[in-house]
Parts: sequence; C-alpha cells; structure tokens
Amino acid sequence: MEPITEQRVWPRHQVRIPISLKCAHARTPNRAWHVGETRNISVDGMMLVSSVLKETQLSSMVEILCFPQNQDLYSQIRDPEPVSMTGVVKWQDRVSGTAGIQVNN
Repeated sequence: MEPITEQRVWPRHQVRIPISLKCAHARTPNRAWHVGETRNISVDGMMLVSSVLKETQLSSMVEILCFPQNQDLYSQIRDPEPVSMTGVVKWQDRVSGTAGIQVNN
C-alpha cells in the first residue's frame, strides 16, 4: 500500500507591497537594505522581486520589511506600521530577479 501524501496548494493573492530586503548569504559582501516589491502572497510564503535576488543563493536567509500602504485593504488601520519577518529563498529566477520566500513562523 502506498503512503498517502497530501500536498496543499494554498491560494495566492496578487498583492503588491513595497519592501526592503537584506540577504544573509548574498554573493557580494554588501549587507545593505535593497528595495523590492511583493508579487503575490499565500499562507506558505511569498514571491518577491528585487535586483539583489539575482545575486542571492538558494537556501539563503533573508530579512524582509514590508511597508503596507494606506489603501482600501487597510482602511481600518491608520498609518500602518512596517512588518518585519525572516525567511528562506526556496526558488529563484535570476533573469527576472524574482524569488520564492518561505516565511519563518
């Protein structure tokens, strides 16, 4: 009998939020903050775009600051605060500068 495997596919929401990104294991010694943007977000992670992601290796730790904008989505929150999180690069596309980040809980 084969083991039962369940792979959930969580819905992805097309949300563009400005971010700052710092990579722990980039190929360059530059540990500065870099500007980027989210492309989509789900329960299991997010897709980001940033020029520094072209130089980042898989399994690198990243530190992310999200800057929610005051839109209809955040109408109940006046001047939302930046949100800090860490994650790991799970996949990347060096041509477009995008990467999939698994967010740490």
